[in-house]
Amino acid sequence: MIAALLLALLPLQERPPVRVHAVSDISQEFSFYMDGRFHTQYLKGHARTVQNWGSLHRFDFSNTNLLVLVEGDPHVPYSQASLDHVVQYVEAGGTLLLMADGGDPMPPGAELAARFGARLDAQRAAAPARFASSERFAAGQPADAGIEYRGGRVFEIGLAWTPLVVDAKSEPILARRSFGKGIVILGSRGLFGHQPDAKDPINAAWVTPLLVESAVTKPIDPKRAHEGAFAEHKRELGPLTLEYTDGTQPYADSIVREYELVRPHLVALTGVEPAPGMIKNFLILPTGGGGFSSGERIAIAAWWGDYPKQRYPMVELISHEAGHSWVLPHPEPLWNEPIATYLGILVGQRLEMPEARQELERQLAAGRRHDPDFTKLNPLAEDAPRDLVWGKSYFVFEELERRHGPGVLAKYFRTKRALVPKELREYTMDDCVAVWSKACETDLYPFFRSLAFPVEAGKSKLGP
Repeated sequence: MIAALLLALLPLQERPPVRVHAVSDISQEFSFYMDGRFHTQYLKGHARTVQNWGSLHRFDFSNTNLLVLVEGDPHVPYSQASLDHVVQYVEAGGTLLLMADGGDPMPPGAELAARFGARLDAQRAAAPARFASSERFAAGQPADAGIEYRGGRVFEIGLAWTPLVVDAKSEPILARRSFGKGIVILGSRGLFGHQPDAKDPINAAWVTPLLVESAVTKPIDPKRAHEGAFAEHKRELGPLTLEYTDGTQPYADSIVREYELVRPHLVALTGVEPAPGMIKNFLILPTGGGGFSSGERIAIAAWWGDYPKQRYPMVELISHEAGHSWVLPHPEPLWNEPIATYLGILVGQRLEMPEARQELERQLAAGRRHDPDFTKLNPLAEDAPRDLVWGKSYFVFEELERRHGPGVLAKYFRTKRALVPKELREYTMDDCVAVWSKACETDLYPFFRSLAFPVEAGKSKLGP
């Protein structure tokens, strides 16, 4: 850490040139962790790292010397073209890190590991983990480096491999081998960080030098642009651009149909179209783990909630991510996420999906476990439980609909668009209540204070 800090303080002309061009692949299995967090934990200050969103076999590795892969998701198996492409990259001198564990069934990464003479196994590793040898396997590895292991599976390797870390039974959980002109490093996923906030850089003291010293065996041209790749397929659907890869293509059409079904309901519920310039791109993500919205682009997990077998979770997810584009350019205070999911619940109810009401009741009950009548706990407090925030948010929306509906959300969104200037930098809960009050033609500050919201009309920048 000290060395990285000193390096950052050097004038640009005195800094050593970047010798590692890394690629984190998120085309086989998207995660927020691989979308930049791995770089933050292990490569920051040592490498330029880009992401590959497109089909792996299409990526140009000519100026790349480190490729980071995870085991992948069975919904998007490694194509033979991608397997061949990765093998050729390593043969030409590149370094591959494959973070993978076996299972039943085996993940797609098992086939890639097999191409390099290793076999993933379903056998669980036994604690504690230890270094296979007392000798350092990277020159920059501290003599007193320890191992943190979150658990995983062992694997089988041949004589061409050198075990670096083993479990309590001396079974390998991290190993390295030469292959052609390049290097392959295979490691159990539990040896590396997971958190999307990049706050668990476990084993960085020896992972970083291992990766950097392996990668630099293939020279790159630091003066050449090191660029990532995006989803290669695009289709214009009126004002919307659909984006997908070879792997997510089977899901694209049906998910877009769900969006086209959801959209008019969102317009009816909010009383307005999306904010200007929003929802221009619709990206299909190779994951079942959720989505995201940047306003202009929404990204949807291809098999969220066991889609297409189950439809309601997908309807709710699309409504949630698209809903952010109705909320912008002023994100909601406190309930920016809850209001997006609430829109999804309302869409589900309009589509007569029983799961929608069940989801609403479940979250209200979870919130009442913390605050039975929703009048005691301040939801804006830093230590407010997540279930309280979501449950109380839903309660507010339901109660406002009961008192000032029907269509109270549409009144709110129309008023917000008309009342809140674009240049407003911070939209606070005091401002939010001012908008609600204007929309319902009632002073709602007493109502919100009765629910333990510490709001005051005098603090709003929007006036009485």
